[in-house]
Amino acid sequence: MILREEGDQLVLVRQVDHSMLSGWLAAAWGAGPWERPEPYQSCVVGARLHDLIWVPWDEALPRRPDGRPYNFFEVARPLIVPYQRRGIDAVEALDAYAGMLASLHFSGFYHSHWGWEPLSVDDQDREVVAEHVDHELDRQRRLRVTLGLDQLGERRLECNYKWLQLWDRISLHICLFGFDSGYEAEYPSVQARVDGGEKLPLRIRLDPGGICLLDPYPLEVEPYRARIPCLRAPLAELDSLERRWRATGWDAMEVTFRSA
Repeated sequence: MILREEGDQLVLVRQVDHSMLSGWLAAAWGAGPWERPEPYQSCVVGARLHDLIWVPWDEALPRRPDGRPYNFFEVARPLIVPYQRRGIDAVEALDAYAGMLASLHFSGFYHSHWGWEPLSVDDQDREVVAEHVDHELDRQRRLRVTLGLDQLGERRLECNYKWLQLWDRISLHICLFGFDSGYEAEYPSVQARVDGGEKLPLRIRLDPGGICLLDPYPLEVEPYRARIPCLRAPLAELDSLERRWRATGWDAMEVTFRSA
């Protein structure tokens, strides 16, 4: 679950809905200097479903003692790692290349792929994380054989993996910070094309009115509009959150992507 406060309300976004926006970004990606991801369908599926692992957790709606659901970064790694393995299994069953991207994404939190910076791991989590990473590295070795990746295929995989990190961050930061936060950032520089060339940073700024500015603008459509399902619950009525979650009509967060 991705949570943020907005006035007197708590805004909740399911991880699977956030990842759907990642998939829409993948599908629209490719305005110069950025290159269109290939294999296109597999990359879009991988981006759309990379957070499928969170569905059982979010649907159970685990909550803290104060009645709020856990924000995704509050969930202990030993609790979520088993969900990660099962979710990646499910994505791989649908599309082997998409499963590879999901595996790289979740092992990449703890293990550097192509120089992408991993997160730090607390001492008490090291054993479960190490076992998880070893399992996913084994999966990736197996899938490389299954997919028959050559040198060009490896370069494509590197680009697709790093672009997935951008699609994920754009979508995540929209959901986590909202448009009145003044949030802006410069993401790590990555190659815009598989055949080389300079690495480019991607800059993001969130403006009031549901505007997300990106530079250099990467989408083939401008403006590009999307709606992310969300639930808005009064902070003063968290005791009714379960009912709202199960039975109340959901709202939507509207976003318009434009060049900076």
